[in-house]
Amino acid sequence: MLFDWLVVGHVLEVNPAHAVRGPKYSVKKGKTRILDREDARKLIASIEVVKTKTNSEGVESEEPDLVGLRDRALLGVMIYTFARVGAARELRYDADRHRPLSISPANGLTQ
Repeated sequence: MLFDWLVVGHVLEVNPAHAVRGPKYSVKKGKTRILDREDARKLIASIEVVKTKTNSEGVESEEPDLVGLRDRALLGVMIYTFARVGAARELRYDADRHRPLSISPANGLTQ
């Protein structure tokens, strides 16, 4: 653009950068579907967090399903923070720094 302006202003006779091509810009579009609010709620609600057990006397009781609670918590973190699977998997409780959860970005720096 500078050389074109100089040619128009009769400072230069020809644009020396006329044959130089600029960089190609390409936008990659993914095929991953983005969950809307209702789909996210349905996905989280579909995970069972209570399981029914029958004792030896035949009495049924409900108790929390820890695997379901864990899965629901991980999916909730991933949906509401846009964290990737690897970042959500690496979540650690850090009581010393008074930060309940810390997510590290891809380059390993803690925010």
